[in-house]
Amino acid sequence: MLGKFHGYLVFVLFVLLTLFVFSLHAETAEPKYSGKSLSVFPILMYDTDIGFGYGAKAKFVNYLSAKESFDLTLFASTKGERLLDFIFSIPDIEIRQGHVYALSLDFNAKYNKILTDNYYGMGPDSREEDLTNFTYEKKELKLTLGRGFTSTFVCEVSYYLRNIRYYNVEDNKIHTETLKSVREQFSPFLSLLVRYDTSDSQIHPTRGMRLEFQNDLANGFLGNKNASYARFILDLRKYLLLFGQKDVLAFRLRFQKISGDDIPLFELSVLGGGSTENAMRGYKMNRFQDKGKILMNGEYRFPIWKRLGGNIFVDYGLVWPYLKRMNFQNSAVDIGWGLRYYLENFLARFDMGFSKEGLGIYFQFNHIF
Repeated sequence: MLGKFHGYLVFVLFVLLTLFVFSLHAETAEPKYSGKSLSVFPILMYDTDIGFGYGAKAKFVNYLSAKESFDLTLFASTKGERLLDFIFSIPDIEIRQGHVYALSLDFNAKYNKILTDNYYGMGPDSREEDLTNFTYEKKELKLTLGRGFTSTFVCEVSYYLRNIRYYNVEDNKIHTETLKSVREQFSPFLSLLVRYDTSDSQIHPTRGMRLEFQNDLANGFLGNKNASYARFILDLRKYLLLFGQKDVLAFRLRFQKISGDDIPLFELSVLGGGSTENAMRGYKMNRFQDKGKILMNGEYRFPIWKRLGGNIFVDYGLVWPYLKRMNFQNSAVDIGWGLRYYLENFLARFDMGFSKEGLGIYFQFNHIF
């Protein structure tokens, strides 16, 4: 299996290198940006999964006159989440949107601890009553290099250095031993991404489409002694303007599948909660988990007053162990509404989702797609 990984990795890197060499002869139009901006937002909120939270988020853009950005989030909650998230980007993701650029760099340092995380078991028919709680801790450094070959075609290569720890596992539960077996693992991986993007913004998209193909690879050759897997992700997003210049109909389809000889529990496909990659906003965090998943999100975003906007949404999701065992009768669906507060460099997002399993309330930053 490792031989297949190595061959596939060499092929993908060869394709990216070829594209890079041919692009050297193409005309470039470096992103232009002369102003600087600062967006700051205090956090005081409630979230179904993490309780009452407090903190702040700030983003500085072009303060060094290099088209760069510094993004910092500090957060804590009553259910024990501790989050420190720092991102440095050059050029800033919004400045580089729709431009050709020779090289982009993103550096992300993140610490995330959740005192009471959820595990319900594997499969779409996992039961609520089988919930087992544990403490989840992640330390992560991510470095991404990218190139805008055209105004719509981008390639990126990322390397993740991560340390994952499971502890304080709830005793005498059905999944106690499964969770205790994870313990602490150093689990780096390489990610390769190709994006075709005609949307008008990374932060506030109102028109166009975005199509991404992503491959994540982990094995001993790439520094991971604890895992061996390949993960494929397809992400398709479409944005349409309705009734003028501010009402937006947005749709996202996300397909994800992982395969390999040694797949850690924390690498499996997940649905549930209000996060960007797993958004099923009527279900609790990590409600469904397996090797593959389909996630579809539809939103109607509309203005209310000045910077304040509203949102009506529907989420659909399904997990499965193998494609041939996909059963659409086990699909999960939720509906809901939300509010958006738009700032220049990011937005604050409040969502309330309803499903057959109850109510979910979430406060986070930026659109889920």
